[in-house]
Amino acid sequence: MKNILIYLPALFLLFGCEDFLNRAAYDQMDSENFYRNAEEINAAVMACYNGIHGTLNNEFFLTEVRSDNTRHEGQGSTTGTSLEIANLDLFKVEPSNTINNAYWEKAYHNIANCNTVLGHSQVVTNVTLREQYDAEARFIRAYHYFNLVRLYGPLFLVTERITAEEAKNYERSTVDAVYRLIIDDLDYASRKLPVKYDSSNIGRVDQWGAKTLLGKVYLTLSKNGMDKEMLTQAKLLLEDVEKNSGYGLVTSSYADVFSISNEMNKEMIFVSRYLSGGNGLGSPFANYFAPVNSENMILTGSGNGYNCPTEDLISTYNSEAGETRKDVILKEFWIDQKGATQYVSYVTKYLSPVTVRYDAENDWPILRFADVLLMLGEIENEFNGPTQNALDYINATRLRAGLKKVEEVQPITTKSEYRTAMAKERRLEFALENHRLFDLLRTEQLINVMRKHYTT
Repeated sequence: MKNILIYLPALFLLFGCEDFLNRAAYDQMDSENFYRNAEEINAAVMACYNGIHGTLNNEFFLTEVRSDNTRHEGQGSTTGTSLEIANLDLFKVEPSNTINNAYWEKAYHNIANCNTVLGHSQVVTNVTLREQYDAEARFIRAYHYFNLVRLYGPLFLVTERITAEEAKNYERSTVDAVYRLIIDDLDYASRKLPVKYDSSNIGRVDQWGAKTLLGKVYLTLSKNGMDKEMLTQAKLLLEDVEKNSGYGLVTSSYADVFSISNEMNKEMIFVSRYLSGGNGLGSPFANYFAPVNSENMILTGSGNGYNCPTEDLISTYNSEAGETRKDVILKEFWIDQKGATQYVSYVTKYLSPVTVRYDAENDWPILRFADVLLMLGEIENEFNGPTQNALDYINATRLRAGLKKVEEVQPITTKSEYRTAMAKERRLEFALENHRLFDLLRTEQLINVMRKHYTT
């Protein structure tokens, strides 16, 4: 049961029909007829969680397609969405690009949702509960700003509810100012969120989710390991998560991490939850990522052919014998309704049969314990070189994937050699989870990797 979503249909009834309401009446409802008690603030917090769906719908175009991981099946088209995707892939973003614009707008819309919670939460008389709701809103706001600042640089830093007229006078804040807000929000969340929730609130972010994201922020700000103060902050937070959170690596298999029957397993620190059943809360990614004209694969609706794995990603999976993650993440061909073999690579990581188009059950992983381990491996290497401890971190995910220990395959004697091995491991472990572009940016490898990608 995905209990945290039960309030969302009611919110859709309230806020999903703005076009049909008189603006003054809408404002009156907003300020006088809602946000009156803890239950209504909780419902508003639930809308913040659901708002993450809006950005995820387009995020893979900006993070996976714009890396060496994936492409669009319609690559080469000179019209419509295919042209917009092709331009994004080439980092050619025009003001009219609807995919890029939708991501930006959805992110700021949900930041506004978070600011609305923060602007009304004083009606919650239970201080602990009020601080929890504030912390959830601040975590989600920080999550969006962290993604936005890495994609766009200086941002409009909105921290309270504003009118459309006030928005016209906003100027972009510096990257440093954005990161200061992100750190402040996540620090608050890491102190005020619960350590753990009961079974009726599974899926809400806890303090370990806040510490994990804050650790990733500090690692990003360490400038590829050069800023030891930032690196130390990341280390302290992530070691706390590793040792004390109760989260852990799913050791049975990589497939079990993403199985619908094993959702919210011990590896999932924070996910965006989806619920099938024709209620508007299902995942679209089964349809998005299935090949075009592949109705027999997903039962209802054709595939969009988005986010197709590149030959380079496939060959990287094939570079070592025993690799099991590839079969979970992708397939290289499919059989159409006429029995013909179609040689088009496609994503299977989020593939499940759907009876309603864009209505799959699969959750989307945002923070996994595997990421905690691999980030700690990076940090250990930057401080002390490729120690056995650093190798053990990278081997944790390799061994689960059916591979040998990294030091048994190649000598790892320098920091540089470890960085190369870690970059490969992160790519294979987190493929199609929207990490790749951010990893390339953080490690200052984007230009080198993408230049090679475009010329081969």
